[in-house]
Amino acid sequence: MKPTPPYFERVEAVAQLFAGADFVLIGAGAGLSAAAGLDYQDPTLFTRWYPQFSRLGIRTIWEGIVGHWAPEDANRRRFWAFWAHHILRIRYDPPATAVYLALRRLVAAKEHFVITTNVDGQFGKAGFGSDVLFTPQGDYGKFQCDRPCCDSLYDNHTLVQQMVAATDPELLLVRDVDVPRCPACGSYLERNLRRDDHFVEGPHLERQPAYARFVERSFSGRLLLLELGVGFNTPSIIRWPFERIAIGHPCATLVRVNREAAEVPETIGGKSIIFHEDAALVLNDLLRTIQG
Repeated sequence: MKPTPPYFERVEAVAQLFAGADFVLIGAGAGLSAAAGLDYQDPTLFTRWYPQFSRLGIRTIWEGIVGHWAPEDANRRRFWAFWAHHILRIRYDPPATAVYLALRRLVAAKEHFVITTNVDGQFGKAGFGSDVLFTPQGDYGKFQCDRPCCDSLYDNHTLVQQMVAATDPELLLVRDVDVPRCPACGSYLERNLRRDDHFVEGPHLERQPAYARFVERSFSGRLLLLELGVGFNTPSIIRWPFERIAIGHPCATLVRVNREAAEVPETIGGKSIIFHEDAALVLNDLLRTIQG
């Protein structure tokens, strides 16, 4: 492994890549939202945002998710007490964070596209249009039938607000009447997340051809692959495809920003720049460098 150049040399190198890039493809994972302050492993955040669930011995958002992974008849009211609160806190309450706004300013003047496994809606809030977004893992802002009886998705803001407002503050249970039901068949509604083979992915996959066309068009020019906070939870969606694009593209560079897993294969060592530093720091310094 060749030594990693000093931090600001790498920032300057990426700034030069931005200046010459014809296309910018962003791949974003959970690490980007963590850098933006929506950190599922942060016990301080959990205590501040989820104090009632801290009483149950839960320490982080991730522990809360694991402890409420699948709804069953025996736990359905507690399940929705946690998930309604979580969706409201993560998907609806936060405005566009500074990290996502910095990323939007960074690529605003370039032809760009985004593929993200994040489901918190931050890209849309920051001003990225739906025409440049591909979100194959789902959306916290949508419910689906748990069977599923059809490919319909349902906006859930009102349902989530109602569940949170009527949650018993001591028992941490929603009311039976507030447990969401599918308007088409009467079964239960579920989160629209890629959790098992019941996931309704059709509405999301409608954006896949646009993603493929963007990658294809990029072969006519210089492509910057900007990968932010993508680890090994679902590497087949962004991490490995970005590596394959870097290998096969005649004029592409992969910029990988990941605090714990920034390494790249030797085959693209000469076509990549890596950062183990925090994504918020990298994006802000990159923006300042580009803007002078």
